[in-house]
Amino acid sequence: MRREQASARHQQWTVCVFLGLTTLLWLGARGNALGDSSMWPFRAPAHLTTLWAASLAVLAIVVVVRANAVENLFGGLGEAVRWHRRIGLASIVLLGVHVALLAADAAHKGQSVAFVLVPFSSPEHLHQSISIVFFYLLMLLGLLAYDRRLRHEKWLMLHRLFAILYVVGIIHAGTGQSSIREFEPLRTLFVFLSLAAIGAWTYNVVLFRRVGPLHRYTVNAVRPRGNNIIDLILTPIDRRMMFSPGTFVLIRVPGFKGMEKELHPFSIASSPLERDLQLSIQQVGDFTRRLSYLSLDDDNPDYLRHRRDSQHHELATLEPQEVHVYGPFGGFSQLRFAGYRRVVWIAVGIGITPFLSMLKFEQHNFDFRRVWFYYLVREPDEAVYAEELDELCERSDSFIDVTTWVSGERGRLSAAQIAEDVEVDDYAVMICGNRRAVEDFSHQFLELGLPSARIIGEELQFRASPRK
Repeated sequence: MRREQASARHQQWTVCVFLGLTTLLWLGARGNALGDSSMWPFRAPAHLTTLWAASLAVLAIVVVVRANAVENLFGGLGEAVRWHRRIGLASIVLLGVHVALLAADAAHKGQSVAFVLVPFSSPEHLHQSISIVFFYLLMLLGLLAYDRRLRHEKWLMLHRLFAILYVVGIIHAGTGQSSIREFEPLRTLFVFLSLAAIGAWTYNVVLFRRVGPLHRYTVNAVRPRGNNIIDLILTPIDRRMMFSPGTFVLIRVPGFKGMEKELHPFSIASSPLERDLQLSIQQVGDFTRRLSYLSLDDDNPDYLRHRRDSQHHELATLEPQEVHVYGPFGGFSQLRFAGYRRVVWIAVGIGITPFLSMLKFEQHNFDFRRVWFYYLVREPDEAVYAEELDELCERSDSFIDVTTWVSGERGRLSAAQIAEDVEVDDYAVMICGNRRAVEDFSHQFLELGLPSARIIGEELQFRASPRK
């Protein structure tokens, strides 16, 4: 609980410090001019909002760097991604407000609004035209970032380009007639911010595959579970990865031509005490569907092509492929609620994955606790782990009351119904699933009076799911 509260405070203080320092330095740069009537009511706020937008943009780039120090500051990479979305959106909105204020200032002074909104409307002001073009490019990329039809890798490329444009925009602003150029302390701050953003971008995009926390595994098996869900079983080639139950990894398959550079996040479903690593995956995109081709058995779509007849039985020439595993990442761990003996677990669909890891670890940790576990699916055939859950709960050292909730038959489960089952107030809640379900349950428990420090939500998507 203390760690969760500290993480939230770190996040809030980081944003406040960034914006507060930027404001103070802007006041130092423009303090003498604030008494000028031409700065009000629009121009002064316009100057400040663009600096805020730039500061938040840099912070949005830095928070998702895959480094333990930054991850711990924001309560795990998953939580950092949520902050990235919020801060990034706030930055785009502030940039739009900045341009709107400049247009309002021009109209207020009887000047041409086209000079603010239309590039190259004034040929002698090339710097202004470049700024306008940068603005429209950033707005366009910002809108495309919410297009769910984009493939994962194209979506990542879009974000990388977005970050580059933002940094170039900051540098561009510093070369014009601006507060950044005219006031050295403010210029120093933005030089530092630009270098931080460039460093974070370079590490994530260029260096991570080479110097990140890499663990080399080979495919042991691919087990179809039904309902487009598979278990990918990996065996370590040299050293196995150590992790906490509930964390996730990024994987890359060098043998996937055309996708060999792609990194995709998946939660771990095995116990830290097991040698093999299990990832339970719902196949919803090109990359995840292609994972079936890693199977060494007859469920591999390429099995017939690799089959060879021998004297006694059929042989397949399929060979286990290497998988690069990076991690672990995330802060969705029962260790964060070690002080609570009563915990509610809510798994929505494939959100069961991190709880499988926790349940398997519960077989050996001798740490008794009372758990109310809800496995939510829409239809009965989607509950592909129901039998395994019952077996794991029976063998657990803790007392676990598991409920498979089929919403198609029983309606939507609510936090109020769960609270009636628990009947006590001193409990914590862990939720894993799609973004909407996590946010909905979190809001419901908050409305019931449960402190936010007792709620951990893990969204299994770094972005919205692609449309089918």
